[in-house]
Amino acid sequence: MQRILSILLVMVFSGVTAQAEIYSCRDNQGQLHLTDNLQSLPAECLGRTRTVQEKDPDNLNYVPEQKVSSGSDADFQRTVSSAAHEQKQRKDWLESLSPRAEQLVTQHHQAVKLIHDEKRDWRYDSRKIIKQANEQKQQALEGKQQLLTEMAGQKISHKDKARIVSKLDEMKD
Repeated sequence: MQRILSILLVMVFSGVTAQAEIYSCRDNQGQLHLTDNLQSLPAECLGRTRTVQEKDPDNLNYVPEQKVSSGSDADFQRTVSSAAHEQKQRKDWLESLSPRAEQLVTQHHQAVKLIHDEKRDWRYDSRKIIKQANEQKQQALEGKQQLLTEMAGQKISHKDKARIVSKLDEMKD
């Protein structure tokens, strides 16, 4: 009885192989995809799959690489080049924000100091100098508003935005 039971157990737990079809496909970049589930293939492979034959399960079938038209390669290169250019412009713009804010704050502080000094040391031409300093101060405040408006239309990290806004807040009316 034990002998029959052990033979039965050996048969049950021996290498039972499931029969499943395996599909292969090369995508537009030439990469080979192998799967037993058609839904896991990239969209560009749908309709171009081949079934790996069962007669030689230990060897994979070779799917020849398909020629990609040079037009699509050129389009891809243009897209990559355009994206890289846009990314560089954005990085340059972000890097320019802090120096622009510092320049506006410096301009504002200089105008305020000049107004204060001229009022203290009143001279014949002080009115003219104060008028010019007020114009300079107003230009700095308009530059601040312009910079804040420019930043509002863009995606900027909270840390960078807070740093620039705090710098601009040093300018008081």
